[in-house]
Amino acid sequence: MFFSRSRDIIWTRITCAINSIRRKTMHSESTALESTVIAENTSDPKPVKKADRQFDFKLYTQRHIALKVAYLGWDYHGLAIQETADDTIESKLFEALKRAKLIESHLECKFARCGRTDKGVSALSQVVSLYVRSNLLEGLGVVTSTDCRAGERKGDKTSEIQYMHILNKLLPEDIRVLAWAPVTADFSARFSCLQRTYKYLFPKGSLDISRMQAAAQKFVGEHDFRNFCKMDVAGGTTNFRRRILSFDINPLDNSPSSPYQMHEVTITGLAFLWHQVRCMVGVLFLIGSGLEDVMLVDKMLDIEKCPRKPQYGMASEIPLMLFDCVFEDVNWQRDEQAHEHLVSHFQALWTAQMVRATMLRRMLDSLEYSFLTGLGTPTLPSSQLAPLVTDQKSKSKSYKPMMSRQTSASLDELIDYHQSKRRRLDEED
Repeated sequence: MFFSRSRDIIWTRITCAINSIRRKTMHSESTALESTVIAENTSDPKPVKKADRQFDFKLYTQRHIALKVAYLGWDYHGLAIQETADDTIESKLFEALKRAKLIESHLECKFARCGRTDKGVSALSQVVSLYVRSNLLEGLGVVTSTDCRAGERKGDKTSEIQYMHILNKLLPEDIRVLAWAPVTADFSARFSCLQRTYKYLFPKGSLDISRMQAAAQKFVGEHDFRNFCKMDVAGGTTNFRRRILSFDINPLDNSPSSPYQMHEVTITGLAFLWHQVRCMVGVLFLIGSGLEDVMLVDKMLDIEKCPRKPQYGMASEIPLMLFDCVFEDVNWQRDEQAHEHLVSHFQALWTAQMVRATMLRRMLDSLEYSFLTGLGTPTLPSSQLAPLVTDQKSKSKSYKPMMSRQTSASLDELIDYHQSKRRRLDEED
């Protein structure tokens, strides 16, 4: 009887304990669930991405315009758009034009460029022409298609789109539109250009500038420049006669005794061949360094005596800039406020680069001073400095004169090669 009663008491206590645990567990789960629900209801909802609204280009006219573009080409793979590279000037320009809804496709805007600059080359006044969206219903360069409904569009139809302002907000910091102009339907940035000017910057180093200036004048006039370019016979170029209007080399600062004195080559011509400027400057560096005679230019321009181009290295692309492109009857338009922003923008870029250049110069000054102090000599010949010009060999017994070097194929040989290659391809087809 005693044991039976004790078992009842124990069983009752166990049952009460189990029920208590169950109540506590259910309370905890309920509290956790309630907290989760509250958190979900009070947290910021994820933004729902709105579908892009389809832009109707039919509500606008098209206008043929020219854009004057400046860019620092050091970090780009050239100007022209390429299928294998996204980092070209034109790819960035087309991207901005599309984002601004100024063009639908770069394939349909009848795009033309004044000068095709290569990888690393910069420009101050590159000019391109193309058709873009316009607010106007009429005016110079304005055209309408048969299905255009610009008259139905609400809003301003008398003020033109601020092309310069809009594009500069979308372009990378090292590409800027300087001006724009309405042009006629027959205008071409490439074929309407009257003359082009290139500039090339370099430090004096140990170069004989007077020898370079004398040799540079031999380029002026109309010549066959096949030995001063990369012959693009495969691309259809077989005429290598070009006219150089002027070729000058001038100092940029008043420190003639310093090997760090910067100089500027300015070349103006009607048109230029592929790599022509870099080839001419590369030969001038050889002459200025004393490795070649001034008469070398005459010998290489004489196609009868030198029908094949000697193999030599071009000058570096980094110091080269397309400085100006001249057109007739083009009325460039600039917004005053936008121009002020341009100046401030380029001042900021200049400051960043100038601080770096000055820091390097101070380091060089300190290193040269310590070198002089250690040697106890009053001066350090500029020829003993680290090379300041492009990749040219120093004067030594190993240098091979230009006219004794191996040569490339002649123009006739290249033409025959590409013609036979095309015939083989046609036969295979």
